Amino acid sequence: MCYLKSLLFGLIALPFLVNAAETIPEDKAVLQFQAKIGLVTFNHFLHASLRTSECESCHHTHEPGAPFQPCSDCHKKEKKTPVVGFSVVAPKSSKAYHLKCKGCHEYTVKELEKPAGPTKCKLCHVKATDG
Repeated sequence: MCYLKSLLFGLIALPFLVNAAETIPEDKAVLQFQAKIGLVTFNHFLHASLRTSECESCHHTHEPGAPFQPCSDCHKKEKKTPVVGFSVVAPKSSKAYHLKCKGCHEYTVKELEKPAGPTKCKLCHVKATDG
């Protein structure tokens, strides 16, 4: 019975995963960001395959037909940055990620009552181990 459930889930999920594979370049499938308190690994492919939101939920300045820009084009590591073509100042990258990522995870759990990604520091920020 468990095998049949897994097979059924796979058949249902396959079109979504294939679509995600077409939209996420292979070199952008998993992204890593070095932070003061540890390395953050973001599974871009997984988020795209969930299809719980559109790409523009994170790529909020994207214009239709234009290539997607990396977050770091506007959100810099050290300071707020004026954004060309917009009347706002982009928050630095750590603030933007915490607002967008952690905020979405908290919203998904609390409001949608669905499982979501981490909301605690050490679950995203992983310190290197001495080996």
